[in-house]
Amino acid sequence: MIKTIAISIFFIVNSIATTLNESVTITAVFEGVDDGIYYFSEGEDFNTYAFKYIDDMAREKYNLEDRKLIGSSFKVVYTSEKFLDDENEEYEELTIKEITLIK
Repeated sequence: MIKTIAISIFFIVNSIATTLNESVTITAVFEGVDDGIYYFSEGEDFNTYAFKYIDDMAREKYNLEDRKLIGSSFKVVYTSEKFLDDENEEYEELTIKEITLIK
């Protein structure tokens, strides 16, 4: 009985810990939107970030559908959440939490 309770507590604490996402901040160039995915690139290696979601407050700051913003630099604060697909492969979904145009 105690072992069952201990295992249950472990899984509850572990699931809470994995759902708490730390924010990451990057400076990146906006590459555009395609099929609802927001693309940004960073650094000399042009690491590409594909953001599936954007919080409403961040969405209201800039109209990222406007092609005039392509090539602009932004400070992007985001979180990532990991999932398993049908084949048990891990993948990430990125969410923009905050965005600021760098002038």
